[in-house]
Amino acid sequence: MKNKVVLITGGSSGIGKALALEAARRGAIVVVAARNIEQLRKVEQQCLILSGRPSFSYQLDVTDPDQIDQVLGKINHEVGGIDVLVNSAGLGDFSEAVHEQWSTFAQMVKVNLLAAMYISRCVAKQMMDQGYGAIINLGSIAGKIPTPNSAAYSATKAGLIQFDDVLRMEVADYGVQVLTVNPGPIDTPFWRHTSPNSQYRSHLPKWMFISVDDLAREVWDNVGYKTREINVPTYVSYLSWVYRMIPGLGDWTIKKFFDFQQNRSEL
Repeated sequence: MKNKVVLITGGSSGIGKALALEAARRGAIVVVAARNIEQLRKVEQQCLILSGRPSFSYQLDVTDPDQIDQVLGKINHEVGGIDVLVNSAGLGDFSEAVHEQWSTFAQMVKVNLLAAMYISRCVAKQMMDQGYGAIINLGSIAGKIPTPNSAAYSATKAGLIQFDDVLRMEVADYGVQVLTVNPGPIDTPFWRHTSPNSQYRSHLPKWMFISVDDLAREVWDNVGYKTREINVPTYVSYLSWVYRMIPGLGDWTIKKFFDFQQNRSEL
């Protein structure tokens, strides 16, 4: 990671921030992008201290393709070619599908799926030309194991996982890695915001929650290798397989454990 240019969207908090700080510890030149410029600048300063190398921050609304083009152009001019891209920006709204609004559906698709697809597409072109690079997209276990009240969110994450599977084949011959990271429940502001009364956290045992710092270390440990996916905790990979084999039993079990309402959250 030393002196590698790492661009992280959603880098102002949560998983994105943890990935930025861990990349800085490993000597990377960290570039963070998100809407909250004040939080971004704090992360930028932390990365500068940790890495001893230049760090950068750019305000970005990932739902605006024109802004994406402008920011990527600035990064190329002011920082240099991107060696590693992390699409970490995400949005969740946990309600029954029949109660969701069109605007909420559209916003989740734009943030969770379309933005990651478009930014990956733009950066992949550059990486193919330079003959190396890594694209890391934050999926979710929700994209593999469905739970009630997460239809739209799960759909966007399942779509991103499938997008990565195809992109991986298309760029493999150019030395570009595509890594999909599918975390389960993780201790970030995402869940603290989505469940202000702690309903979600109290519904699940503490051992199910993942440390965001442990996740960040595992992600960077797998960059530069042929790792396709990181599913954490590891046992969810087996649960996903069981669900596909016995979907009826899976539906019954999941509904018993996860059938409760949530609220809106942003990573």
